Amino acid sequence: MSQPEPTFVVVFKQLGPDAKSAGLELGETERADVSGRELRSLLRNAGSLAPRVTYPLTPELRITAASGRYVVQLKDGRLHFISWSSAKSRGGNPTADQIFEIITGAETPEEKAPAAAATPASRPGTSGSSSGSWRWVVGILLAIAFVGINFYTIWNYRKPPGKLLPPFRLLEEGPDKRLLESVAGQYETGNAAGDRRLEISRDGKIVWIKFGLNRLAAERREFTAQGAESEGQPALFTSRSSLIKVKDQATLVLFGDTYLRVLR
Repeated sequence: MSQPEPTFVVVFKQLGPDAKSAGLELGETERADVSGRELRSLLRNAGSLAPRVTYPLTPELRITAASGRYVVQLKDGRLHFISWSSAKSRGGNPTADQIFEIITGAETPEEKAPAAAATPASRPGTSGSSSGSWRWVVGILLAIAFVGINFYTIWNYRKPPGKLLPPFRLLEEGPDKRLLESVAGQYETGNAAGDRRLEISRDGKIVWIKFGLNRLAAERREFTAQGAESEGQPALFTSRSSLIKVKDQATLVLFGDTYLRVLR
């Protein structure tokens, strides 16, 4: 008896039901029983839409599958992929088809061709055992290359920005204190699993939290910050060598994600 086709639950944040359009007015919607064919189409549509997404939009797809939970963000003109609760936990900027393969385990046609080409063809006079040995060696080499590429992708995606920070200067004690007092409070990117919270104290202590199910903390980090100025705008320079940009009294931006004030 053939197994039923797997289905997926997809939450659309600031996206239309076909992932072909984005807008703040769209809010969040959820679709259950999304088929594999529909999921691939949604990911490809999101990939085509990503270059046209601009601030303050922060659209994303949150996908629940048998293999785990995933977030696909549309920012910086491309797809950003995050997985925090599956055996295939990884992140980075794969293509729509590569994301589909990670979630479903289904090999895409584009991935099959190189694998077939890399396998040495049988030659006259070559024994079956010799051919099998070559295939085994090529398979090991491909596996090592695949692991290395994915390790670099995850490291490069998660590393602090370091020297890539925009120019900034630290504020003196008085302005620094006034800035911290004005931005102290709690800020969130949203209210669902995968969203994040910043808790900023008047003394510069910061707690960063990533929500899991039921708003429970899936990740938690603590660091400190100093008042700064970057490109003529107030900012906070953190002990993690990152900049939190202060857009206004209710809006912060960290690593391209927008946090809105929920509590002073």
